[in-house]
Amino acid sequence: MAHLLLVDDDSFTRKIAAGVLEEADFTVEEATSGQEALDILARQRPELLVLDIMMPEMDGLELCRRVRADPFLADLPIVFLTSKDRQEDVADCLDAGGDDFVTKSRVAHELPARVRALLRRSGGGFLDTEADVLAVGELTLDARKPVMTVGDTTYHLTPVQHRLMRYLMLHRGQPVSVDQLLEDVWGYHPGTGDPKLVRVHIAHLRNKIEPQPDDPRYILNVRGRGYLVND
Repeated sequence: MAHLLLVDDDSFTRKIAAGVLEEADFTVEEATSGQEALDILARQRPELLVLDIMMPEMDGLELCRRVRADPFLADLPIVFLTSKDRQEDVADCLDAGGDDFVTKSRVAHELPARVRALLRRSGGGFLDTEADVLAVGELTLDARKPVMTVGDTTYHLTPVQHRLMRYLMLHRGQPVSVDQLLEDVWGYHPGTGDPKLVRVHIAHLRNKIEPQPDDPRYILNVRGRGYLVND
């Protein structure tokens, strides 16, 4: 039974989210603030973090950044709870280091499935390879750590960015559809993932590693077929 940490200052949202997660056989510990969550994380590492954005003093985005900066917690799966699902809001969550998001209006319907998908993915088994380093043209990826080199420049990736690049590089030169990426990288069952996750993560990767993100040379979009790493 997976142990989750739910962080939200709103008691009504916490009650609903904790209830649906416990009904899905998860063990849920609750925190009402970012600082309380950090205190809990200092004592015990959960298997996944469910995190509200809007909180006083330390909002969810800042808490997520602190988690990602901690070597002990850096790979902790994180699901954000959001009031809106505009691409800008999703981008803020993912840019802070979040793995996925659920709008509060859909918590009862979607949160347990999103949590299960992230836990399956974090458990490994999707992208097994014995190679320690993957290389495609000017791109070199450490297969074990979230570090990528492009030419002479080294970039640190988020856990999801690393997993996404690893998958695309293992399928070098082959267009991979958004649906396939949601299944194999995010761990969703067919038809259940949100395509915005892929689009926003691809945009962030391009902004990080491409000399001209609007005219990419490494991560290409093949119309009607998906994304590929250019070899």
